[in-house]
Amino acid sequence: MKKITKIGLVSLVAVAAAAMAPQAAFAHAKKHVKKGHHHHVHHHVNSRTHKITHHTVTHTGRYEHAPAYATAAEVAALRAELAKARAENKSEVRAVSERTAAADAAVEAKLAQHEEDTVSKNTLFFRGGYTQMEHPRHNELLTTHDFLTPGYNRNEGEGWYVGAGLDHRLSNNFWGLTDLVAVDGEVMFEYKNYGSSSNGLVSSYGAAGVIPNGGVGGNMKNQITQFTLTASPKLKFNTGTPITPWIIPFGLGIHVISPPSSGVTVLNPGLMVGAGAEVALMKSLVAGMDFRYHFTGDDLRIRSANNLLNRVNTDGLTTGAYLGFKF
Repeated sequence: MKKITKIGLVSLVAVAAAAMAPQAAFAHAKKHVKKGHHHHVHHHVNSRTHKITHHTVTHTGRYEHAPAYATAAEVAALRAELAKARAENKSEVRAVSERTAAADAAVEAKLAQHEEDTVSKNTLFFRGGYTQMEHPRHNELLTTHDFLTPGYNRNEGEGWYVGAGLDHRLSNNFWGLTDLVAVDGEVMFEYKNYGSSSNGLVSSYGAAGVIPNGGVGGNMKNQITQFTLTASPKLKFNTGTPITPWIIPFGLGIHVISPPSSGVTVLNPGLMVGAGAEVALMKSLVAGMDFRYHFTGDDLRIRSANNLLNRVNTDGLTTGAYLGFKF
């Protein structure tokens, strides 16, 4: 505001000086003519140099010249002052424009970061596929047994599974180490079905007539199933494409078996590793495939003293597809 006022004052002084120049020139011209002579004064201003020239015409026809050099110098000084004020004003406007541009860039960066932070990173997924036990369950107290239920088919340890899980984003850049890897925390559960078997204990009593109607031919069937709950870190690799590969370096698993082991226990902890990849079908929809292997503990691996009853080994794998929803 101060710069604008200064420019206005300088312009007003320049106009006033130009208006007063003819009067000063006229008074100056009168000194160069004789008293009593009739005369006419003509004024001429040079548009390039702003030099004012006065022509005085007397009755004798002579011309007298009265140049106003002082006024031209003042106009030049005023023009220089005006140019300086304009330059200062332009510099101030440029500085304000640069500060405004910097502020706009900072706001845009914050908005971009906020948009990046609010992009859906968590995933709710549903799984399904093929599963296989490393050691099929047979010759146990409550499964098909070569002595208790001879002639019945053994369970092969192959089947299907369904499950669901949740990926929660923990870090977008591996806690500041690299932008190539994001870290999710996965919690997952699954139900695995390995087909039917025979209840060795009940079937043997039924075949002996101890339990009436123990089954057709004394055979009591059951299902070999397993419930697994796991929690693990999942490393997702940022490839810059719609495809995102990932690995699970380790994870804790709790397995519940059915029917119970020969010792009538059902819980077995273990370790899980896995790998897979997913592709973004839409902004909030992904599809993928995975492979997981479970190393389980020895809690159920207790063999009877006479080796009549096998121990339970819950090591095994799952592989299949999943569909995930981002939120």
